[in-house]
Amino acid sequence: MADQPPEEENFAAGLEMKQLGELEESRTELLNRVNHLKKDLQDWRFKLDSQVKTYRSELGDLRKTLNDEVDQLRTEFQDLRSTLRQQLEATASLAQADDKDEE
Repeated sequence: MADQPPEEENFAAGLEMKQLGELEESRTELLNRVNHLKKDLQDWRFKLDSQVKTYRSELGDLRKTLNDEVDQLRTEFQDLRSTLRQQLEATASLAQADDKDEE
């Protein structure tokens, strides 16, 4: 192998240094992008976790309110049923009294 002239060696070394510099710059840019994406992902997860907690709390409140309203409706329905029975008994009693009076 013949020795390369010093000019070619300098050119090759300069070219290699330039390529190494570009690769390092590219590597730095990629690392910055990856770190930015990691931070974005962490922020997104935090927001999502907050929303999930909020929605669970709201659902719990809605469930409690719904259960309270259902219980109230059951109580009102039972009261209505009881009142209706009393009215039916009173009506039946009056009808029997009318039947006895007609005899």
